[in-house]
Amino acid sequence: MIWIIILLFSLLFYGILLEPHFMHVRKVKISDEKGLKVAHFTDTHFNWHTRPRRFYKFSKHIKQMEPDLILFTGDLFDKVSWAQKHERNKVKEILTDLEAPLGKFAILGNHDFSEEGHPNYIRSFLEESGFTVLTNQSVRSGNVSLTGLDDLREGQPNFEMLPEQADFSLLMIHEPDTILRVEHPEKYDLVVAGHSHGGQIRLGNWRLRNDGSKAYDSGLYDLGQNTTLFVNAGIGLTFLPIRFGVPPEIVYYEI
Repeated sequence: MIWIIILLFSLLFYGILLEPHFMHVRKVKISDEKGLKVAHFTDTHFNWHTRPRRFYKFSKHIKQMEPDLILFTGDLFDKVSWAQKHERNKVKEILTDLEAPLGKFAILGNHDFSEEGHPNYIRSFLEESGFTVLTNQSVRSGNVSLTGLDDLREGQPNFEMLPEQADFSLLMIHEPDTILRVEHPEKYDLVVAGHSHGGQIRLGNWRLRNDGSKAYDSGLYDLGQNTTLFVNAGIGLTFLPIRFGVPPEIVYYEI
């Protein structure tokens, strides 16, 4: 019995105090041609258990990698009400300091909506930090089109969206299962998402399942017709202050 208690304590110690502070860097080659470098981070969920200082190593790594584009796919704070009272200036300072020649783009996640259902606070927060927030919009930056859909659970996504004409088309969604309802997925070369946290607690094939990420929850998926989906496991935590088997990650795509 004592060994079971020791094991459980060790697992909790690791899941609460160690793994959430790791940084897993993934590099994903989408195009065979040497092209642009795109940095993608998501689901920071800043809160009492994920303070801004935890993000410094991620922001430092992004600056060292000098990406051409920076993407954020939602859930900046765990709760908007917390964001309005705590450490918002530190978060804004970190985000503002990130730079990319082709711009910084973001979409909203379900946690970016206030308890009253309004996304305006986080939208303004990101825009003041230098991000272009895309909500059912498609824009062109260089030779890349960037399309961002509204959140599946809290917003009103336009599933009929088509990308601007460009050499490479990129779609940003928060919940990866959104792609199942997109009417023209073949129009996009790369789809990037977050939301799932990779399950956040993962033991072998078992993991926590979240609405919006039950079909696709982690890593690279071939959707056919030259369309690739990547689900980023994100940085922060929600529901439980634990990560186990899914360390926080940042992803760089070569497109």
